[in-house]
Amino acid sequence: MSNIKKQPIETARHASSEYRTVALAELVESPTNPRKHFDEESLCELADSIRSKGVLSPLVVRPVNGHFEIVAGARRFRAAGRAGLREVPVRVTELTDAEAAEVQAIENLLRADLHPFEEASAFRAILDREGTHYTVEKLAAKLGKPGAFVARRLKLLDLVEPVAKAFTARHIGVEHALLIARLAPDLQEEALTRCFDGYFAADASERALVPVHRLQDWVERNVYLSLKAVPFSKDDDTLLPEAGSCAKCPKRTGFNTLLFGETADACTDRHCFQQKLDAHVAQRAKQMPDLVMISEQHNVTGETPVLPSRSYVEVIARKAKQGKGTPPEQRLCSHLKTALHVDGVRKGHLVKVCADPACSVHFRERREQEKRQLQWKAEQAATRKKTKQTLAFRHRLLAEVLQRVKPPFGGKELRLVARFVLEALPHELACRLAKRRNLHNPKETHDWQLAEKARELYRKADAAELAVLVFEAVLLGSAGIPAAGKDGDSLTEAAAMYRIDAKALRASLAKGGKPRGAKSIKTARRPLALKR
Repeated sequence: MSNIKKQPIETARHASSEYRTVALAELVESPTNPRKHFDEESLCELADSIRSKGVLSPLVVRPVNGHFEIVAGARRFRAAGRAGLREVPVRVTELTDAEAAEVQAIENLLRADLHPFEEASAFRAILDREGTHYTVEKLAAKLGKPGAFVARRLKLLDLVEPVAKAFTARHIGVEHALLIARLAPDLQEEALTRCFDGYFAADASERALVPVHRLQDWVERNVYLSLKAVPFSKDDDTLLPEAGSCAKCPKRTGFNTLLFGETADACTDRHCFQQKLDAHVAQRAKQMPDLVMISEQHNVTGETPVLPSRSYVEVIARKAKQGKGTPPEQRLCSHLKTALHVDGVRKGHLVKVCADPACSVHFRERREQEKRQLQWKAEQAATRKKTKQTLAFRHRLLAEVLQRVKPPFGGKELRLVARFVLEALPHELACRLAKRRNLHNPKETHDWQLAEKARELYRKADAAELAVLVFEAVLLGSAGIPAAGKDGDSLTEAAAMYRIDAKALRASLAKGGKPRGAKSIKTARRPLALKR
């Protein structure tokens, strides 16, 4: 670096291009530099390299108002300051503002870390500068890039502010940003939300960026509007004068192939598309005053001449047939009229409809169907009324029964209680009850047969047996619990109530003894009455 002669700034102004060494204090950054963001980590790495090897590539500068403006090399300038250098090698060149902007765009394009949004800003500055006479194609040729590359970069400048911020912060990629930039401004923020998975994430940093093809699928399904079968002429520039025709519209994918590539012919401006459909419908209604206006909705609210879908049958005239089995929509009648769809996916299209409810060809089946539906509703209403009356009767009957209950219970009442208790027993406990009473038959292989036998025990028992049976069924579940709870269980309380020494019984069983009176209930002639 020391062999490069340092010259005063005045002599440099007269040289078209020369190499020299300039103090950092004499350099200022260019306000037209497209690079606006400098990565701190990469600047530190570059500073380390400069500290050990020096500035290997001179900065490109031009003399402006008593100082040198950096045309190319802003990163090297900043890194040199961090490395502690006081001067750097430069190439001084006389450049106009337009030439400087062009050099900056080309120079920065060669740098891999320049953000695409910054590239787009540089391209736009060159195209908009007076006297350059550049077009997208000429600029692309100058840069050695395809015309589509420059056109797509420029399209990024159409991003609304929230999307542009997400893009420059590298939350979304260039392909995601380009897909969104092609959409109308009112759709871009919604499209941005579709770029991420994890709608329930705690914050935006936890969301995952979806692949580009998933965003493309959403756009094609929800935004792009096919122009293949539109009811209006795509060449008509009088339908919506402020929008012009669709023939050479840059928002049309089939025309702007430089931006959209070879894709299906579609409109990307939903608002303009709907305005043209509305204008076409109004134009048709004016030209054909006898048109029947129809809607795809089943019901139409408010006072309107538009017929809802339940009030007409659309007839496919090209498939019209006669005879039995032919669907109503394919049969002709004397009531057919020309109609216009005013909403839905077929908005603006002319069709043939029958709107006469008395027509036996098209409305007979519908009338029969409506009749069946009314009959079904009447039957449902009658069923609900009958059920309500039955429930009212049953509750009244319960009240009458409870008024006549006079304790203590006799055999009939106990039998009813026993029946309820046994029918409410879980299957496992019912089987256990049957085994306790020796009702098990080895030839029976199904548990449900054993359970049914237990639930039939109430039928032949007398009053005393019924009382013991109910008590046994109630305590049976408690007997299967290994340990009692904090307040004891039902079986423990019953043992205490009848003064049974549970501790002595436990000790006897622990020694291998047989509990006194341990007989099968079935083998005993009659269950012993419980005594206090």
